[in-house]
Amino acid sequence: MCGRIVQKSGPMDYVERIFPNPRAIFSDPAGPRYNIPPGTRPLTMHRLAGDFQLDRLAWGYKPQGSKFLMSNARLDKIQANKWPWKMLTGHRILVPADGWYEWKPLDDSPKPPKQPYYIHAKDGAPLFFAALSAWRAGAEKDEAHGFAIVTNDAAGGVVDVHDRRPVALPADLAVHWMDPDFPAAQAVALLSDGLPEMAFTWHPVRLEVGNSKYQMPDAIDPI
Repeated sequence: MCGRIVQKSGPMDYVERIFPNPRAIFSDPAGPRYNIPPGTRPLTMHRLAGDFQLDRLAWGYKPQGSKFLMSNARLDKIQANKWPWKMLTGHRILVPADGWYEWKPLDDSPKPPKQPYYIHAKDGAPLFFAALSAWRAGAEKDEAHGFAIVTNDAAGGVVDVHDRRPVALPADLAVHWMDPDFPAAQAVALLSDGLPEMAFTWHPVRLEVGNSKYQMPDAIDPI
């Protein structure tokens, strides 16, 4: 994790969860997306230029000189101030979502078939994934300026599906994470207070979800 996310809610549904009385109206022409993979541009929330923005940024960060596209940033490496995340703790964004997918092997064979599961908040509320971005004003929205979603391998994942999960911050903490004036060390400390496993529920979904081109609303329906 985190390999696929769902953004089916409207922009204002995400914004109002953090800012109950927003002063601006936000819209997005892309509409709901039910199967968003790395390498695309999901909707993000940030204050990297000072004012609050909804922006579509590249999911996946490839530092200069690296061969690898990093779609996730492990919490333990961020806390240890490891490369490349130590350069990005001042470039904090949120990725709003309604849920995400994980895949569980169906048997113990060398290449087992995998069953996709949809994971979301028990109360149906939007989630706010912490992420780090190399976004720069005026720069191309490409892999060199992309983002990675923070994952916590030590959190225990969702026990019977996967061994890790994204760090989803409660709305009150998400505001601080996104605040450029909030000290980086304190922001990193917030990552240990992501929503616990008990906040989520999950169910199996259709195998077609394995293909990221499958964008039908029934992608999240239980089977």
